[in-house]
Amino acid sequence: MKKSLLNLICCPFCKNSFDLEITQEKNGEIEEGSLFCSCGKVFPIIFGIPRILPDTLPDKKKETAESFAFEWEKFSQMRDEWQKNFDFYFKPVDREDLKNKIALELGCGNGRHTFYAGKIFKELISIDLSRAIDVAKANNKDQNNIHFIQADIYYLPLKEKFFDFVFCLGVLHHLPTPEQGFEKLVNLVKQGGGVLIYVYHKFSKKDPKYYILAPVTLLRKLTTKLSHKILYILCYPIAILSYLIFVLPYKYLFKYFVKEGWPLGTYANYSFFVILNDTFDRFSAPIENRYSKEEILAWYQRSSFKNIKILAGSGWRLFGTK
Repeated sequence: MKKSLLNLICCPFCKNSFDLEITQEKNGEIEEGSLFCSCGKVFPIIFGIPRILPDTLPDKKKETAESFAFEWEKFSQMRDEWQKNFDFYFKPVDREDLKNKIALELGCGNGRHTFYAGKIFKELISIDLSRAIDVAKANNKDQNNIHFIQADIYYLPLKEKFFDFVFCLGVLHHLPTPEQGFEKLVNLVKQGGGVLIYVYHKFSKKDPKYYILAPVTLLRKLTTKLSHKILYILCYPIAILSYLIFVLPYKYLFKYFVKEGWPLGTYANYSFFVILNDTFDRFSAPIENRYSKEEILAWYQRSSFKNIKILAGSGWRLFGTK
């Protein structure tokens, strides 16, 4: 942690600034220490990361955090293809407008998007609820403009109306109350600032994908109760079958005839590793919410966003200006 982070953070409960106690410092980075608030709360700094968490987490949130901690520790490797993944999610945004901006990433996982965002923004704060935050920090150790915090999206230790840009990719749909999480991040953005999110599709019964997804949803009732180690092993045959049945035929034949809408067609642009990673992600997270185009657009409209852009493709990518 850098001392400059004190200018950006505050107590998530009373919004007062912190006092800092350093117990170990190295090369200008605070490795170990504590953050003290006048309200009596104390938060540790461990391995260079402030751990600004509530005293307890509800069971579902705790299970979700443990699920993603296992996932991103198991799938910790940084890969060149994450650049394509980052480009996919950021397609609704004009990146030229993001230079010299201060940004916030909520739910950084292993830091795969953090790495490319850090090359765009002047300063970036990346937050995750789980132990994956340690993986993200290790994967971005050479970028000095990125700060990492372990925190809960419902209790964010950040000053309101401060950030120029906030992005939250693949996180909100795993929350108990997703729109409440969205409102929390909206409060952090300056007037004129931008918010980019990604959430899962909800398919109508007229869409063939509805009937492909139905057995997956049913299977999740079992897989979310399995140990993460067992589920990780089971994901190999599931991912292999998905790759053979849907991805390879599309990649080498049907993409010349079917431009969009093919099940799992997005994975034709990636290696097998990515569908394996996403298979575990899909079957392990305890909570999964899905949204129609109208439902997710309504979030932005209720928050009075302008210049709203929405793109389909393996879910909804939305961007708007506050």
